[in-house]
Amino acid sequence: MVGVHDLHVWTLTSEMEVLTAHLMTEGTTDGHAVLDQARALLADRHRIDHATLQVEPDTHVGCEELTW
Repeated sequence: MVGVHDLHVWTLTSEMEVLTAHLMTEGTTDGHAVLDQARALLADRHRIDHATLQVEPDTHVGCEELTW
């Protein structure tokens, strides 16, 4: 994995933390493996079992152009 952006973590209920993030990878990286490893890391290290993760190649453009 090359980087992470648009990371958001919040408490949904008193017993559930949730996370969303964009995971940037090199073009030849297996996105499925990155997703599986990220989910395992979040569950094991941070006890976050509900995450919405978007895997995108480092050549992708567009997300950084958003201005909320």
